[in-house]
Amino acid sequence: MSGWGSPALRLLLRLKLRGAWRRQLRRLRTPKGAFLSLLGAALFVLWMAGPAFQAVRASRTLAPETAELRVRAAGLLLGLITLAGALAHRGLFLHKSEIERLFSAPLSRSDLVRYRLASSAIRGAFGGLILGLYSMRNMPSPALALAGVLLAMQSLPVVNQMAAIALGGLERKTARFLRRASGVLFALLVAAFALLVIGLNTHIGDLSSMPLLGPLLASFVNGEQDPLAHPLLARLTLPFVPWARMISAPSAAQFVPWFAVCLALHAGLVELCARLPVDFRELSLDTSDRVAARIARVRRGGGAAATRPSAASARWPIPWLFGRTPLGAIAWRKCAGLVRKAQSALWVALLALGFITLMAHVLFGGDPEQAALGTPIAIAVGGTFYLCSGLRFDFREDLERMDVIRAWPQPSWRVFLATLLPEVVLVALLLDATVFMNALLAGALGWHVFVILGALPLVVFAWVALDNGVFLFAPVRMVPGQEGMLLNVGRRLVQLSLLFLLVAGAAVACFFVVGPVWLVVHYLGGSPELVVRAVIPAVFVGLMGVDVLLVWLGGKVLRRFDVARDKG
Repeated sequence: MSGWGSPALRLLLRLKLRGAWRRQLRRLRTPKGAFLSLLGAALFVLWMAGPAFQAVRASRTLAPETAELRVRAAGLLLGLITLAGALAHRGLFLHKSEIERLFSAPLSRSDLVRYRLASSAIRGAFGGLILGLYSMRNMPSPALALAGVLLAMQSLPVVNQMAAIALGGLERKTARFLRRASGVLFALLVAAFALLVIGLNTHIGDLSSMPLLGPLLASFVNGEQDPLAHPLLARLTLPFVPWARMISAPSAAQFVPWFAVCLALHAGLVELCARLPVDFRELSLDTSDRVAARIARVRRGGGAAATRPSAASARWPIPWLFGRTPLGAIAWRKCAGLVRKAQSALWVALLALGFITLMAHVLFGGDPEQAALGTPIAIAVGGTFYLCSGLRFDFREDLERMDVIRAWPQPSWRVFLATLLPEVVLVALLLDATVFMNALLAGALGWHVFVILGALPLVVFAWVALDNGVFLFAPVRMVPGQEGMLLNVGRRLVQLSLLFLLVAGAAVACFFVVGPVWLVVHYLGGSPELVVRAVIPAVFVGLMGVDVLLVWLGGKVLRRFDVARDKG
């Protein structure tokens, strides 16, 4: 052995990089692959140019002390996410196609760990670049902050791997308990978001009397002090001080010493990780099998539908919510998927809705009149886009079963409608509950809120029907990982462009229903309130008409779906 690690593993890493580059070039040789890849690359460059330009032209620069507090808080969040990933995947992850050959080769465990860390470093450099470009805005020195984030993001995979290997040395029951503890931590994070949202809609006097987090939330709402300077957070983020001071350094003279310290810590962590006296081979085989199965499920559909069914929910009865007709039977099948697979996705959905609600309050918090109408609309729009993209309990998970679905002796429009109903009902209930609770806590439970609550199911159905219609018209399979990222981005951009064109057409169709009603009532001398009351039923009629039209079009697209063209 010469140098750092095994020469054979270094050669394997170089060959894998060369193979990934050749696959990208092979995609560029076809017109479709070249168009989608170049479109994705252009969108990525524009996406990255925005934060870089804002960082250079930033008019407000944070003080080094304030920037350090924010970096420490971000480090705590990323550290928790990293540890949660280690709790879920113990041992050393290696790809299914190479793990058995590498474990049977005459290689030491330390060399295998170094090989895995080198692979993670190459992938982490891309994520570090993205996070660095977004993090350097308003930093004392944007260029130094970018360099610091790139180094810090290289240390996170090392910590993740150390924790995953260390868990391999624990007894199986202890490790199972720790994996369940990660779910408890995630639930606490959801509760913290809920408390923060409640705090934004509660009187400060009542909020400050809340135990534990009350004073912290009160200081955040009042703006009296930076909540990140709270003593509790200061103690929790103490391990991240070297990286925080490196990233928030205002000058090179202060950056270089902390950069050297973080570089030495990174090298020490790498060697410590490589020399942990834990035999992780059996657990690594199990982890590799589970990850390979998940990648296969992502290729078939992605989203929450790609999760593994819960063993605990196997005994739960599936309700026939839509009757025992053929339509109800098709919908029952999708309800079974929601019950079996969507448990963890619901926690993520609650966290996402809390974050969207928080951002809506930040956006409209300055004007109470705008907040009363703008906040529920922002929750409805953001929640619809996120939840419908994340659940995917529709045709996007059924690409492998389309030959069976096309053989069902039912009209295509009925199959299309029944397949979408369970996901639409779930998303609409989550959004309605979020909008209603937000308005109730804010004391803004007016008639406009009930209009939004009634229109949300129709809007959600229209969006899901459009998304599935475009998917059935041009079905695509996900390519997990960074290799297919540009291709996936290009495909999604084309899909979104078609979706927005269809949305614009649906808006025009609604206008032809709403416009005449508004003109008639307005020119008959009706008051503004009467005009609004007359237009609202017309809006509902227009939305229902759009939904009916989309079901009909979706049935047409489903009927023309050619199973033989799907080559997998």
